[in-house]
Amino acid sequence: MRKLNTCLGSGIAILAASPLHAETAVEADDSEIVVTATRSGSPIEALPLSVSIADEEDIGAQLRQNRNILSGLEAIVPGLNIQPSESRGSCLTRVRGRAVSFQLNGVPINEDLRQGSCTGPFTISPFALERIEVVRGGTALYGAGAPGGIINLITRRGRTSDVAVDLTAQTSFNTEHADDTWTTDVYAGAGQRTGDFDYYVAAAYTDGGRVRDSRGDPLLSGAYDAVDLLGSFGLALAGGSELRWITTFHNEDVGRQFYPSGALIPGTDLAEVIEIAPNPQVGQGRDRDVTTTLGYGNPDILGHALRLSLFYQNQSIRQRDNFFDVGTGDSFFSSNRRNERFGFRSAAVRDYELGSAVSLKTSYGFDYTRNALYRFVVDAKQTVTSALSPEIVLRTYAPFAQAELSFGPVTLTGGARHEFYRGEITARAFRPDLPGRGTPGDIGKSELTLFNLGAVYRITPDVQIYAGFSQGAELSQLGRAARNIRNPATLTPEPATSDQYEAGVRGSLGSVRFGAAAYYSESNSAALLQADPSCAGVTPICPLIPLRSPQRFHGVEAELGWKVDSTLELSGILTLQRGKVFDEDLDDYIDYATDIVVPLRITARADWTPVERVGIGLQVSHYGASSFFSPAEEGLGLVDTDAVTLVSASARYAIGPAELYVAADNLLDETYISPNNQAAGAGSFAYYRGAGRRITLGVTTRF
Repeated sequence: MRKLNTCLGSGIAILAASPLHAETAVEADDSEIVVTATRSGSPIEALPLSVSIADEEDIGAQLRQNRNILSGLEAIVPGLNIQPSESRGSCLTRVRGRAVSFQLNGVPINEDLRQGSCTGPFTISPFALERIEVVRGGTALYGAGAPGGIINLITRRGRTSDVAVDLTAQTSFNTEHADDTWTTDVYAGAGQRTGDFDYYVAAAYTDGGRVRDSRGDPLLSGAYDAVDLLGSFGLALAGGSELRWITTFHNEDVGRQFYPSGALIPGTDLAEVIEIAPNPQVGQGRDRDVTTTLGYGNPDILGHALRLSLFYQNQSIRQRDNFFDVGTGDSFFSSNRRNERFGFRSAAVRDYELGSAVSLKTSYGFDYTRNALYRFVVDAKQTVTSALSPEIVLRTYAPFAQAELSFGPVTLTGGARHEFYRGEITARAFRPDLPGRGTPGDIGKSELTLFNLGAVYRITPDVQIYAGFSQGAELSQLGRAARNIRNPATLTPEPATSDQYEAGVRGSLGSVRFGAAAYYSESNSAALLQADPSCAGVTPICPLIPLRSPQRFHGVEAELGWKVDSTLELSGILTLQRGKVFDEDLDDYIDYATDIVVPLRITARADWTPVERVGIGLQVSHYGASSFFSPAEEGLGLVDTDAVTLVSASARYAIGPAELYVAADNLLDETYISPNNQAAGAGSFAYYRGAGRRITLGVTTRF
């Protein structure tokens, strides 16, 4: 968090629109980073939406304490909901209460058509990341799939004239019961910029252990082995043009699992988590992901700065699980899933000088995405036995336009994006007798228009106030809806739109950086999920089906950074959220619990360098108690949660170009239940303790 730069702006919603520039940041001075990843190319200070930027140092400080990249982001980015440190999935990750679009170098890695494993953020070694940009709030210019914003993971690239080599090796373990909790990472990368060419290549290996609490008891988690590869290549062309190609590869093999048994720990109301028997086909299990993007930029074509990009993503998951229950025993489950995307993005930007201190910037372009997904249940020979999601293809065609007018201390922005949706259910693995099959054919057509509008007023060159309106949208679990459908024309993609209103202030005063924002968002028909009521009492686990309900969220966010002197820096964030969803049975709105919103979260961090080679970090996160529900609502099973405070710490020592470090997550080895698990209620499947103290030992170097 020492160099956390938080910027607030609107057009950044398109920060992934051109992967060619997704990694490009121009450091204007010691306290400001200008992000050139927007389609307009405008500095963040001119744009009215909240964005947080974590640089390589911020990321490294968090990874030393906890290699879970989402847990690290929660500590440095306001607006995220509570991330369980033991989880390696993002299905429930929210910003300001709504789902976010995860991207890797600008390539979407969400499971938009049907949520499943939600492992996208974990398909790259976190040690390969140079920068993370988080857009907080709905993004009209980006389109459906990002109602809560964007989290863009940006990998390293070659920047030095001499070959630069990065090496990191670290291992961590639970101090109460270390045996099966060891997680070891090895990362090696090298890059260079020579003449008009730059490159960066890297490889990483992770031997992932499982998670235990402060008493050494198991928590829901699984062992794994992962290999990650990264290649980034850039070529400067005549006239300031540039080509950039970035490719990542991830392969993960699954191991032994801890899983709730369906019983309680004797004498408690805590879910019992045990080691379960592996699926007989566990050797087939894997998570494999490939992303690649090719970008081209030209600063002047017919007076426009032009950016073009092609991207491709293919995630293949072979799930081999055991949904064990103490009452029924082993329940082995095997499925094969593939999510494939191909897309094209473009943006043309032009500046106009309209007079003294008056300027206009326009940007417009066209995007295309083909998104295909299937998920089939398979037997030991990988023969399809039923369809959880028949293969569905969704094509999106989207023109957009945006304008930015600046005069004196005022900047006004506004624009729109229109999306056309076309698609079909394919005949892949179709059989008339296949359970869950969807009849092949074209699905219904639909379209959507999203708008944004905002204003920024510069009180001083370093302090701005802003206000904005932006619309977001999310798709409606088409993969689930396609199951068992007989007439595909009746299945119509209808993205659930939401309206967001925001106002805030940001800036710097001397050695102090600050930002604060308040927001309100609403949706008349949010895309949610519910258990299929038709199977209640028939099967132990009911499949999830789409649900539409009105939703409301509001909250405040703040962040502060103070460089006290050359040896000490203090920083912190604050998040306070409230949310409601309409309940048809009660015919009224009910509050969301802490699995969706944050009652109060304050994270404070101090980084101290007492002498040149020594660094010490201390981080405290406090989750306040919630008081959302009336006694009558608590009688319906809604749960208020208790406060939790956790402490982490790290120390590092430099020896030449290398740095040795030791860190502790949950330093005091607190016994607690995370607020998001508390919301499930005592005695429930998810009501178990949080992760115990984990010590990390490591070394990193760059030469």
